[in-house]
Amino acid sequence: MENPQKPVASDEIDVGVLFAKIGDFFKRIGFGIIRFLAVIRKTPIQNKTLFVFLILFGGVVGFVYSAFLKKKFYESTMILSSEYLNMRIVDSSIDKLNLLAEEESPIGLAHELNINDSLAKNIEKFEARPFVSETDLIELEVLKEQLKNAQFDNKNDKVIEQVIQRIEIENRHAFEFTVRTYNPTVVKPLQDALVSYFKDNDYIRKRIEINKTTLTERKNKLEQELPKLDSLKRVIYANYKNMAEQSRQGSNNVILSDKAVTNPIDIYNQDIAIYEQMLYAQKQLFLQPDFEVIDGFTEFNEPTSYSTPKIILIAMGIGLVLSYLIVAFRNFDKYLATIK
Repeated sequence: MENPQKPVASDEIDVGVLFAKIGDFFKRIGFGIIRFLAVIRKTPIQNKTLFVFLILFGGVVGFVYSAFLKKKFYESTMILSSEYLNMRIVDSSIDKLNLLAEEESPIGLAHELNINDSLAKNIEKFEARPFVSETDLIELEVLKEQLKNAQFDNKNDKVIEQVIQRIEIENRHAFEFTVRTYNPTVVKPLQDALVSYFKDNDYIRKRIEINKTTLTERKNKLEQELPKLDSLKRVIYANYKNMAEQSRQGSNNVILSDKAVTNPIDIYNQDIAIYEQMLYAQKQLFLQPDFEVIDGFTEFNEPTSYSTPKIILIAMGIGLVLSYLIVAFRNFDKYLATIK
């Protein structure tokens, strides 16, 4: 008597059947892709007239548009750094300038930038973005806090400070301004106009003035202190020279007007520190890093806009896509007609 086959439990899965179904699924996908490619290849052959006409028509339209309708434009970029610039001020100012540039009359833009009408007429668009992204700035601040909060001994404190100084991002207050013009020669006078436009902003102008006044007063104060320290150093030097000549023994203190100067090196160090502060103030007044142009506009004679051949190819591509859409619409319409 034959043994009856054991029934397969309902919760058991036949692995072979599973893989066969997966294979059939991918096979259907492969056949579908092949059929789709065959339809793509066969459609232009079956509708030669339509495809040739729309592709050639697109090429002609592209040529006419590029040669007679579309203006060539040029782009140039300037990097402006200011401690007082922020994204809100920049966005608001750029939006205002773009609205004025879109007007038919260039008078408004010319008045806002204090330029002549012919220059304003050649401006198409302004763009601006932070030179250093906000993500990079946030990551930098997080890294600095992690280093400060890390557990290190006293010997490594100076090393940590040096690392923090090295990872400081330069130009973190800089913005990249891009201008699009119809004439590349206008970017140089436009640079001065755009810089003055931001520099004359009430918010920025007041802060530049107060910073300049503070630096000037600090520099003048330091210049007044230096001669006093020089006089004191000469007195100290004369006293030590006197001591050396007389070869006196005993106290090493230098007597100045009945007052002991126990550490004359402090006076020399203070003199050097004040001198360095004065040089720094002079440098800040000369460079004005609170508002400066890092890299100005450059005149490029090669247009940024698409060239005529590229526009023709794009237009012909649009004609090709439009041909496929028309054929698909026809076939879909025929399919709907067969449904009762």
